[in-house]
Amino acid sequence: MTFFTPNITLIIGPMNPTVFLELATWLNFSILLFFIGLISMLMNWKNFLITLLCIELMYFGIVISFLFVSDLLGDPKGQIYALIVLILAAAESAIGLGILVVLYRFGKSVDFQGYAKLRG
Repeated sequence: MTFFTPNITLIIGPMNPTVFLELATWLNFSILLFFIGLISMLMNWKNFLITLLCIELMYFGIVISFLFVSDLLGDPKGQIYALIVLILAAAESAIGLGILVVLYRFGKSVDFQGYAKLRG
């Protein structure tokens, strides 16, 4: 059972069924990663560290789909977009971990309720 079966034959013409099965498998895996991250973020929204990890998991789901479709189509634009997303994810993690250190030093907790006390 697959979640998503794209009609890629309109883009690149007829293809081998094993390539289509591989495409559907990797796209389903990337969709699964994205939704695991989304559901986990919605369930654990009070903890800052868990929220950052869930956002990173969502980024990796997007990057996997970019990379695989780019490889399938033979177009390097998807790989460039994946690299940009990974760079932005690293920058977001660095800033988020800096905020996490400040929150932990201030209130000895990593919950989002520490923001109310900062007043800045």
